[in-house]
Amino acid sequence: MSSNKVLFIFKDRKSVTLNNDFWSEKFKHKFQVSTFFLNDNLDLSNKEITLKINNIISQNDIEILLFEGDHAHIIDYDFIKRLKNNVKKGIFLGDDMVWHHLNLVTSQSCDFVFSSCPLSALKFQEIGIRSFFVPIECNGEILKDYKFKKIYDVLHFGREKTNRNRYVKFLEQNNIKVKSVNPYDKEADTFEKLAKLINQSKIVLNFSESSNGNRKFNPLRIYKSFYQLKGRIQMAGISNVLCLTEYNPSIYIMYKEDELPSFKSEDECLEKIRFFLNNKDKLDEFTKRFNQKSLVYEDSNYIHKIDDFLKKIDIKEKFYFSTPYWYKYIFINQTMRLRFKRIFIKTFFKEFFDNITNFDKKNFLEYLFTLLMTLFVFLRYLPFLLIKPINRLLKK
Repeated sequence: MSSNKVLFIFKDRKSVTLNNDFWSEKFKHKFQVSTFFLNDNLDLSNKEITLKINNIISQNDIEILLFEGDHAHIIDYDFIKRLKNNVKKGIFLGDDMVWHHLNLVTSQSCDFVFSSCPLSALKFQEIGIRSFFVPIECNGEILKDYKFKKIYDVLHFGREKTNRNRYVKFLEQNNIKVKSVNPYDKEADTFEKLAKLINQSKIVLNFSESSNGNRKFNPLRIYKSFYQLKGRIQMAGISNVLCLTEYNPSIYIMYKEDELPSFKSEDECLEKIRFFLNNKDKLDEFTKRFNQKSLVYEDSNYIHKIDDFLKKIDIKEKFYFSTPYWYKYIFINQTMRLRFKRIFIKTFFKEFFDNITNFDKKNFLEYLFTLLMTLFVFLRYLPFLLIKPINRLLKK
């Protein structure tokens, strides 16, 4: 056990995709792990939350802080900057393609970045930020070879999306039996149940296409979709089941082509599924190579690489700068919106006064813009915030 103590700061407690568990359980192999959930503390102002976290750091001798990225919540550049500077600070990312430009700004108050995509990690290195590829869903205590009988030819799991449904329908029209489940199905609503289904399958089918969304800070939003590394690949491999994946540019940074087969079209997908289902020797051969390579990424093995990376990280001197206006607005809006949704009236007003008094007034133009943004957000939510408690009383 490493002597390092790690504090994970999560946005919330996930109810479906339990990524917070995957991150904390991964680090427990070599670190002493504590967790802090921001949504449990929104009755406090951001300033009060940072004071609370600083007390936890001092009382528990925390050496490493890890912040959940990929969101507009309350963890921003200034939030991280207000926390103690005698600890190593990093953000961990699972969906950086969409959130990259926001994550770039936030990462400037950190010492390092963990990303679940190897290409994303390289993007941070391009601008001098220490970063490291860390796959997420690799818990070998859940995902392993249970030696179950194979009762499904092809398994697909994940949320229903148009592209995925089109592929599955095409395969079924061509007499390929596909077992398809989503996180809300009773037979697949825990990772333990999902691990059983994976073990009962000959092939796991993975799709890489993801929607870019319409977030204005993402310049790639003009493109309908992108191709992203997904955790199904490691989940299948660690379980000793072959994965057939839609191509994305990250997979062959991690695997060789004879370890992980891929496809770029419906016809190619069908052709490769038929090949493996009709050639048991080839299926077994590919599965063995794929499993051996995937075990490199299994938590109890990969944690040593993470530990080596963190040992080389120094607490860097931070050259703090004024964040862009679009970035400021996103977090001013979110920090007040979150209190509005919970009807934390007192904290809503605290955030307003903190925001208008906590900026560098030496730069008058910047202060003026920040003040106007804060007033706009405050007046946007205030009438509805006052009406909400009245509505509650009327409903009783």
